[in-house]
Amino acid sequence: MKYKTLLLLSLVTLALISSPEDAAAAEKSAKLTTVRIGYVSRSILDMPFIIARDRGYFREEGLEPELIFMKAAQTIAAMLAGGVDFGTATGTAVAAAVSAVDVRVVFALTDKPSFDLIVLPTIANLQQLRGKKLGITAFGALAEILARQIFIANKIPPEQVTFLPLGTSDVLYIALKAGTIDATMLQIPQSFLAVDEGFRKLASGADVYRAVQGGLTTTKATINDRPDLVTKMIRATQRSLRLIRNDRRYAVEFIKGPYLDLGKDRDRFADRIYDAALQYYLQTGTVDEKLQREMIAVAAQRVKPKELPPHERVFDFSFAQKVADTLR
Repeated sequence: MKYKTLLLLSLVTLALISSPEDAAAAEKSAKLTTVRIGYVSRSILDMPFIIARDRGYFREEGLEPELIFMKAAQTIAAMLAGGVDFGTATGTAVAAAVSAVDVRVVFALTDKPSFDLIVLPTIANLQQLRGKKLGITAFGALAEILARQIFIANKIPPEQVTFLPLGTSDVLYIALKAGTIDATMLQIPQSFLAVDEGFRKLASGADVYRAVQGGLTTTKATINDRPDLVTKMIRATQRSLRLIRNDRRYAVEFIKGPYLDLGKDRDRFADRIYDAALQYYLQTGTVDEKLQREMIAVAAQRVKPKELPPHERVFDFSFAQKVADTLR
């Protein structure tokens, strides 16, 4: 009897202290649409999505984001299987679309690659990479395409270099430091850290090839069946980018946090990383048809489709353009 009385009092107390605000918050949370995003790097390219989550921009669009770290190649299979709704590996998506996979790039974060070719201190020039091992995330990923373009531009047959797919981007720098590979393509901030630790930068991807790097990819089915979701995703991302541009202090403090994993060097590199990021981010989230066709042609060199697909089978920037117009 005493136990039942205490239980009744507890229930009454809980009912009294539950505020209307709590009930409203619970109701709002229940109405949020879960959206799963497969992101592939801890770099300036995926930073806007993390900030959009932390600042509540996704929730303000009625979305409950789940950001899942995965290999670039896995994002395509995950989207097709319904495991994620969006991916951030644009280079991989272009290669897949050229291979007739029904995916699209719907938002472009940059139009110039931030990858640099970083090598062991003992390697002085590109010619010395013949017969050496170069680490990439996966075949068909943008890093591999860029490395091949660098070799071709310097008259080195790419087949004279061994390409080793190692998975996620965070593994590449570890493998380089361990001596497992002789070279790799690194992004900011890993490229800054590597040069500071004595590794050599031999070439920059942006010097030999323009390309969409970073952004959002999804399936044609999502575009057709859930167009509002695509718009909301892009709008939340654009709001995050606007915050980064307009609030330097906030962005620099975020860069110093755990996401980029700068360790003891966070104070020394944060401002430099921020300044570099602003040079890469696009205003509209779109690129012109000329660049789209160039990316399709380069991807086709590897995947060798029977015929080149039209650019609209690979890219769909209609949502990004509309969002850019409304945010001006």
